[in-house]
Amino acid sequence: MRSVMQLTRHAEQRLAQRCLPKDVVATIFEYGSERHSKGALSLTLDREAIELAADGDRALLQRLARYRGVYLIVGDRERVITAARRSRRFRQ
Repeated sequence: MRSVMQLTRHAEQRLAQRCLPKDVVATIFEYGSERHSKGALSLTLDREAIELAADGDRALLQRLARYRGVYLIVGDRERVITAARRSRRFRQ
């Protein structure tokens, strides 16, 4: 389990611009699949993360599925730097 989610001012602006609800962002922060990239941590809401977070709740599963592919970039102090929707495949 991660520490309490903190958002930078930039992240708050991006959430508003991209219509990403804070409860969905909190779910990504808690259950998102981790990938380290360029000195930061990327947390992605993928199929596995959705199933883990929904834990059998069909309504929650359907709601989260709308946000599949959303990712967060988390800095070294566990602060969310930005959030975006994936527009193409991640490179390995």
